Amino acid sequence: MEKFSMSISFHGRVMKNFMTLIPWIIFLPVIFIPKLRNRIVPMNILEFHKKLKFFLYSHVNGGKGMISIFLALTVSPLLMCTLIFVEYARIQSAQAIIEELMGSSIFSALAHYDPYLDERFGFMAVRQDQEESLDSRYQSYLEANVQGFGKAISLAGGTAEGKNSLVEPLVLRQEVFEYSELSVPINTLVEGLNIQELLDYYHKKNPLQICKNLLDSGNNVIDITDSAINVAKSTKELSNEAKKYGESLTKYKEARKAYDDAYQALEEARSRKDNGEEISLDSYISEVDSKARAFGTATDDLKERLSTLKGKERDLLKSKEKFAKGLDELPSNVQEFYKNQFGKNAIEDPFLATYHVINNQAQKFIDNQQKEIYNDGQEDDEKLEAQAKKLESYSAEADGKIEGYVVLSEVEDIDQRTASLYSDLKDTLKGSDSTIDLVRSLKDLLYQIIGTKVLYDGSLDSNLDPSELINQSGVLDLGTAEITDSVVNLLSSIWQFLMAVADGDFLATLTALGTFLQSLVTFFKGIFDWASSRLQNLGRLLSGGDSLGKNFLLYGYGVYNMPNRTNYSDGSSLTGYEYSNIFEMAGGTYNIGFLDGDFWHYPKMDNVEGRDKLYKGAELEYLLTGSNSEKGAQVGTFFNGFLLRLVSNLPAIASSDWITETSVTGPFVVVVFVILLLLESFIDMILLVNKQSVSLIKMKAYMSTEGISNFIEDFSKCRGLNDKTAEQIKKDTQVTAGKIEAAAKNEIKSTFGAKPKSSKKSDNNDSKTENAESKATKDTTEPDNDNSNSENNASKATKDTTEPDNDNSNSENNASKATKDTTKPDNDNSNSENNASKTTKDSTQPQNDNSNPGNPGAEDPKETTATNAMGLKDEQGFMKLDYGEHCLILMLLGTNQDQYLMRLQNLVQLEAKEKYKEKMDYHLSKAYTGITATTEYQLNEFVPITKSTGGFKLDCTKTLGY
Repeated sequence: MEKFSMSISFHGRVMKNFMTLIPWIIFLPVIFIPKLRNRIVPMNILEFHKKLKFFLYSHVNGGKGMISIFLALTVSPLLMCTLIFVEYARIQSAQAIIEELMGSSIFSALAHYDPYLDERFGFMAVRQDQEESLDSRYQSYLEANVQGFGKAISLAGGTAEGKNSLVEPLVLRQEVFEYSELSVPINTLVEGLNIQELLDYYHKKNPLQICKNLLDSGNNVIDITDSAINVAKSTKELSNEAKKYGESLTKYKEARKAYDDAYQALEEARSRKDNGEEISLDSYISEVDSKARAFGTATDDLKERLSTLKGKERDLLKSKEKFAKGLDELPSNVQEFYKNQFGKNAIEDPFLATYHVINNQAQKFIDNQQKEIYNDGQEDDEKLEAQAKKLESYSAEADGKIEGYVVLSEVEDIDQRTASLYSDLKDTLKGSDSTIDLVRSLKDLLYQIIGTKVLYDGSLDSNLDPSELINQSGVLDLGTAEITDSVVNLLSSIWQFLMAVADGDFLATLTALGTFLQSLVTFFKGIFDWASSRLQNLGRLLSGGDSLGKNFLLYGYGVYNMPNRTNYSDGSSLTGYEYSNIFEMAGGTYNIGFLDGDFWHYPKMDNVEGRDKLYKGAELEYLLTGSNSEKGAQVGTFFNGFLLRLVSNLPAIASSDWITETSVTGPFVVVVFVILLLLESFIDMILLVNKQSVSLIKMKAYMSTEGISNFIEDFSKCRGLNDKTAEQIKKDTQVTAGKIEAAAKNEIKSTFGAKPKSSKKSDNNDSKTENAESKATKDTTEPDNDNSNSENNASKATKDTTEPDNDNSNSENNASKATKDTTKPDNDNSNSENNASKTTKDSTQPQNDNSNPGNPGAEDPKETTATNAMGLKDEQGFMKLDYGEHCLILMLLGTNQDQYLMRLQNLVQLEAKEKYKEKMDYHLSKAYTGITATTEYQLNEFVPITKSTGGFKLDCTKTLGY
């Protein structure tokens, strides 16, 4: 940037001299040409001309003088033009010289750069710790340079000032870009690690869609669970009322028998009296009347209980019909929702299998009690009421014997039948004792893992003084409180569910299950909201051209040049600056490995006012969160990473054999899934904060049969955990893994994320299987003609059929059928008592392994030469990243660039101010990356005549920077 101007215009001077010559050019011909002289010049001038002519002829020697004058007049303009060109060349040369001298002087002034900013951050800025001002330093260099060119140029004044300080975000961003191009391993990230391929694959896996599926299916199941709770409530109320009815019926029978016995005794006494025996009948009559009144009371009570019982039966019938309707509608709703999806990873299936069994049991009871249930008992009510009235006014002396009425609208053992129904429903929902024991073990392991003190490093405990910050960037809303609250509620609901199962009450268990589902939906909604707000940048990164590389340069600078909780004691920046210097400068006390804060007790991220001048080591966490509390920043980053791991681990956990190949069924499948997801993600974070690396996208979860050995190996490398705690966790994990292995069966028992196994099939399959709760057949080209006889076959579901479903099966409780993507009807001729779940999908396509729920068609990432050579993909997953690199992913997906630069400015300001606190009051606004100088100079005369004369005055402005 240059600016050049002249104090006095050279062209103006030329024009002024030329205008002076014009009168002489016009006037001389008038004098020397007679005709013009006689016409124009007046007489007084003629007299002057005579005198001048006489003088000239007398002293100039006649005509020879005229030639000299004419020559002088002719040559003078030419000489004048030549001198003009010479002066112009001198001016241009002076301008070039002064610009070069100014540039040399500015560069000399810029050579006084800040060594700390260069060594620590890789930034170039003018140093502020010198007594000499920037202007005087520049002027001294300029004067020395000008003296080397003699006296042709004289300095007339000027100023120099700093330009483009690091307090300007655009300037800081450019400094970061220029330094990062050579220092941040961008080639490794983009080419070696093939980040584009990674993000493409991550996009194909689409864990966000899996989370959305879980959320939507959870809402569907909540509705049907509410209906199931109503059924349970109606069943329990019916069972309680049937018990009361049974007690009332027993009393009624006893009262009738007592009345019959008393009346028989009266009849015998009358017979003896008729035979001549002297006997008094008063006592017998009194006894009969007393028993008759008791019989009447029992009749009234039985009438009331029967009426109430009939009402409860009608309530059960209504709730059961609503429940059955919901079960019928749910598959169609799911079919419509997932009509255009690659596949379905939802929680309907395990619930549907259980709910269909519950529906079948309730329906069987209704079918068996159809005669009684559909009998409103009106006739019994009238008869009992009439009997009660007779007994109320009954007199043994006047009235004959009343035969006790036998209730026709209800079986006598209704209390036993309803109790048996309620017990059966409880057992259906409860599951086996081994399942309960396994889920409890997983729950206990989860509580132990999340109770581990790893949320922050206790050595990093600064609370910044807000007045020391030059920017107030605000704290990033990570949703930490919301997600932790949802996890706490989810864990509490799991505990309540297990307690209700242990107590054995069906209604309490279902109610607890409903609470669990509500907490589950809230939990996944929190994950979905968090993920969608951050992963929405994924598409822009993939389609933004060079924006991906620029973002990696910007955020990669923070990752590789700022200390974090894992490297503040032994790490260094890309400039070679050791992070331990920052820790010591901040007054930190080394207590390496002092990890503190568990899931139940941790500090908040709120910007509390402190008095510390500097962060001790969690600067990367500050860039991500913006929290003035160093502990809060660590906690916020931990939970932010935890959420990232939750989303990333969804596909791996959904396909874990700890879910797909165990005897766990029904709602326990979802409970196990949630526990394993939380376990996996929290374990990942424990490893990351202990300087381990974890695959961003896992092919094999730790919480699986094959992955448990990798977990034990990786967990053994953690040095920040208490030895006793670490050993106990490894021991309990191995015990739990042993229980899961013992519970594993050859056949997949649940449909949640299940990977179907190949099986031989024939048109007429006469095999008989007991307790086969799920049979999944996928991608066949012909309809499945199944003639198998099974006692507890859980559910048949086929979706998206193009032809109607012809069901010719003979079964008592055939729950639901749904066929997905079939081109021919499913002719099912199976004979089974409890046929509950058979899934047939994509019958027009060959069978594929859909172990990746949510996107069965997703393939593994392409193994490039670089990927293979660098070992970026192994048996555990794709692209192992450490703690800092996970923070890089988080910043790429969710950190605002403006806030990031503001926080980076705060860190530079804090460190530099602390570094120079004994020398000056450092401020980033004076950390200039360029200098703008304005110089006034004078071009001296080529041949100075007198001291009073001078040359042209000019000025020049020039700006240069690092």
